[in-house]
Amino acid sequence: MRRMKGGYGSALGFGGGVGVTTFTGAWPLLALILLAAVVVIVSLRTTIIGAGLAALQCWGLYATFLVGVRGDLTVDEHTTWALALLVQLAVSCVRARTAGGGIARVAGSGDRESGG
Repeated sequence: MRRMKGGYGSALGFGGGVGVTTFTGAWPLLALILLAAVVVIVSLRTTIIGAGLAALQCWGLYATFLVGVRGDLTVDEHTTWALALLVQLAVSCVRARTAGGGIARVAGSGDRESGG
């Protein structure tokens, strides 16, 4: 399955983040879990740039509308921890997908060379 370009991944992450933020406005912990799920799903399908932007956008929605007062961006220890979590998830998923694809290519190329 081909990766979608970074811009599409970023847009998908933003759309998913807005949906989660709208749905879970009264429950910040549930929102963080669902935003992390959005980042993981998008990161498995897009480039590192798209994954990073999706993580940053989901964090911005979380720190602004779910933790912030009156829509102000809140940067404190809690939201910085959430940013670190989302970025690590994005990078881990992109690396896992890249490593998995490499293993499949190596295994597939070995079968062709041996005639099997």
